[in-house]
Amino acid sequence: MLKKSKVISFLGFTILFSSCGVVKERSLPAGSSIKTSTNKSPEQAKQKAAAFFYKLGLAAMAESNYAKAIANFKRATELTPNDPVLWKNLGEAYMFAKFYKKAEKSFLRALQLKPDYGEVLFDLGFLYYQMGNYKRAVKWLSKAANLDTYDERYKAYLLLAHAYKKLGKYKEYEFALKRAVDLFPAYKEALLELADYYVSTGNLSSAESYYRLYLFEYPQDYAIKLRLAQILEREGKLKEAKLLLKNIIANCQNPDIVKKAYKEVNKLLLKEAQQKSRNLPE
Repeated sequence: MLKKSKVISFLGFTILFSSCGVVKERSLPAGSSIKTSTNKSPEQAKQKAAAFFYKLGLAAMAESNYAKAIANFKRATELTPNDPVLWKNLGEAYMFAKFYKKAEKSFLRALQLKPDYGEVLFDLGFLYYQMGNYKRAVKWLSKAANLDTYDERYKAYLLLAHAYKKLGKYKEYEFALKRAVDLFPAYKEALLELADYYVSTGNLSSAESYYRLYLFEYPQDYAIKLRLAQILEREGKLKEAKLLLKNIIANCQNPDIVKKAYKEVNKLLLKEAQQKSRNLPE
């Protein structure tokens, strides 16, 4: 079965809304009150119809047809108004269509029905982030990040870090990034952002540590190996830097990265020659 997911990319990392996926025959998410049935009672008929409109909404989202998705999710909520899953999907459709106030209303309705709905807590935080209301984003993303039953807390911490950065709260920004890595040690975006942050603040030893953690998970990323070699050079660890650069030259298939690695090797050789000349007796 083919699954599709709706993705929003921003600020160098990706937000995935898996609830917007669609399969030919898709079962309803856990927590949904919709029941498919062949019985003909009025309530069961409503639930069957709601399930039908729900699937149509998912298919429309997969095609980026937000108007159609909104119409179908809205019809589903009219048939079964106490289902938080339907309100969540309606909110996401409104958000993608940039009807932010309607999205907010739908998400809040979902939370009235299910207060510990981690995905919706995240959605609200992401919505406010898009709206530029970073204080509100922090409020809702903090709730998502600290909800033990939410499987993607690391994702909430990463976006929370960005909200803190927008507010100029760099200690909180750093802490949130570290929590994202603690929860998901292979989190590419958080590892690189932490390393780059430490480079920008002059904390080269911490930058080196996070680049190494990243390369432990993604050893074939030669662009990051080159970046680490440059950090090692700045730290005066010339032998380690040279070994890393030789590895890049020997194994990397990207000619631009190899060319840069050769330039770095030449810089290291010049530094070594200068050091030797200074150590020679006069």
